[in-house]
Amino acid sequence: MGQCKSKPDQAAPRRAVKGKKGAGDALPDDLRIVFVLGGPGSGKGTQCAKIVDKYGFTHLSAGDLLRDEVKSGSVLGQQCEQIMKEGKLVPMEVIIGLLRTAMVKSGARDFLIDGFPRAMDQALRFEEMIKPCEMVIFFDCPEEVMESRLLKRGETSGRSDDNAETIRKRFKTFVDQSLPVIDHYAAIGKAHKISATSPPEEVFVHVQKAIDAMLKSEEKLREDVSIVFVLGGPGSGKGTQCAKIVDKYGFTHLSAGDLLRDEVKSGSVLGQQCEQIMKEGKLVPMEVIIGLLRTAMVKSGARDFLIDGFPRAMDQALRFEEMIKPCKAVIFFDCPEEVMESRLLKRGETSGRSDDNAETIRKRFKTFVDQSLPVIDHYAAIGKAHKISATSPPEEVFVHVQKAIEQSALPAPAAATNGKAANGKAAGKAKPAAKASRKELKGKKAEGEVIMGTPVLAMA
Repeated sequence: MGQCKSKPDQAAPRRAVKGKKGAGDALPDDLRIVFVLGGPGSGKGTQCAKIVDKYGFTHLSAGDLLRDEVKSGSVLGQQCEQIMKEGKLVPMEVIIGLLRTAMVKSGARDFLIDGFPRAMDQALRFEEMIKPCEMVIFFDCPEEVMESRLLKRGETSGRSDDNAETIRKRFKTFVDQSLPVIDHYAAIGKAHKISATSPPEEVFVHVQKAIDAMLKSEEKLREDVSIVFVLGGPGSGKGTQCAKIVDKYGFTHLSAGDLLRDEVKSGSVLGQQCEQIMKEGKLVPMEVIIGLLRTAMVKSGARDFLIDGFPRAMDQALRFEEMIKPCKAVIFFDCPEEVMESRLLKRGETSGRSDDNAETIRKRFKTFVDQSLPVIDHYAAIGKAHKISATSPPEEVFVHVQKAIEQSALPAPAAATNGKAANGKAAGKAKPAAKASRKELKGKKAEGEVIMGTPVLAMA
């Protein structure tokens, strides 16, 4: 990335990124950002104009803001002009500062940011200093098509960078620095790749589908939503016990695993990537899982949820609670590995699941011990974990599950108001939170005990 030499000129944009403390410099809490990326001449500006007309977004072009700075005649503008002529990238502090100022000035909530970020450090700095984007639209176009468009534009645009030599430098910069940004957002399920070779109206049909899907997925969750995480090694019986909890208490059961398998069956690029990760016994990126879970929660319209098989690592737990809300409690089914392996191999005879084989099962066990047990330790330490032996027959296990739910004073499910069984009584004084030892959590000894935490008050 090119660097401006003038330190004073770089300092001003840094202050703009951080913003003043006054209310007039604040961005709205419900700010929504869509990055629009593509090589030079891929048609970003044309499509952004159509999005603005149809959806009312405010369009900010990083390139236009930079060109305005150049036209201002400032020292910074002159430096930026030289960098652009060389086909390099202007320092990210300059761009973020200009973008933030324009966002505040507009007073809008929904933004299309065109031509930025163009490198991974820009993407990460923008999300750190402003907020993560909701979606990325990437216009995919062959270099020869883009070059032809830019040379045609150069006949009338008056832009110093619309010439063959600079265009080729810009292509190289895009491939080297910007394509990794698109790969990053594709890996976390935020990128929408759209071919830009068709006429603008045909391209916009696909753009509308991407935006409509985003707007639909952003419907809000109920404010009184209540969440119980259900954890345990593969084959510990989580699904069986969740079904019993749903029948008795009226919770809505969401399985992170089932949602992932549905994505795999859809045949999408994301689904294919998830399938390979699952075959290797690894964890799918948390952003993908949280997105699938949130969409399912909104769609259900329910209040009380059992989330099965998630979070499986501490970063997932923290990110889920940051992006959705903290859970009310965690139920952990403790089961020895040899019992779980026997159950999974039996299930594999009829399940058709690609991960129900001995080699993958053992990889999944190792992943669970290395990454998921610390999650249970964390929730035990803050008084939310309920450890239940899963080696007994399902009906016996469920006796302890009921005690955990009822003694923890979990919120009475909404279904209870219709006369369905639900215990909304507050629990008596609970024992202090106990942190399960690593040996106990691995299922070496289980007596059906419940590690009780501090009582959780029923929601209003």
